[in-house]
Formats: sequence, structure tokens, C-alpha cells
Amino acid sequence: MVLELNEQEKEILKHALEVYLGDLREEIVKTEAHTWKRPLHEEEEVIKKIIAALS
Repeated sequence: MVLELNEQEKEILKHALEVYLGDLREEIVKTEAHTWKRPLHEEEEVIKKIIAALS
């Protein structure tokens, strides 16, 4: 899938993902079930890659 964004849209999406990433990290720390931690860490890595691509 190709997503074309102008500069303003890129900045807004990047900011939203950075906010979500902070919330996700907090969720990972608070999660006690080890079966949930792995998928959350995988999601974190995907979000980081998307943020890097938007930079």
C-alpha cells in the first residue's frame, strides 16, 4: 500500500504515532501477562519503523 501525504499530514501523523508510542510503552510496562508482552513489543517496533520513515 502506498500512502501519499503532504508535509503537514506527515507531521501530524508522526506526532500522533509518537504520542501512541508513549502510551504503548506504558502499557508494556504495566502488562503482567507475558503472553501479551511479545505482541506489544512487536507493535512498538512497527510504530518505530513508521515514525522513522516519516522523518
